[in-house]
Amino acid sequence: MTIHFRGPADGSRTTLSVTTVGPNEIEYEVKSGSNRSKGGASGPGQGCLTYLREHGSGNSCGTLDSTRPSPRPDAVVIQATTGADGTALLHIVSP
Repeated sequence: MTIHFRGPADGSRTTLSVTTVGPNEIEYEVKSGSNRSKGGASGPGQGCLTYLREHGSGNSCGTLDSTRPSPRPDAVVIQATTGADGTALLHIVSP
């Protein structure tokens, strides 16, 4: 599955491709301008946050709950988490 949306760098086109979805598993790749990030989670309660900013991006992965992240004024936040019931959740939060 591929999702297109406006990125933080002058409204540039951003592409989020979900590459793997399964019980307690999700992986994705984000392309925004010349920036690329990959993230993924495997196992109950695991997840990744990707922050897309005008001048770069960053990832943080580990134990996460499935609560939707708060908007950030300077970033698009992508959160992928796995639930205790085998689900995979994806949130995209823009400023």
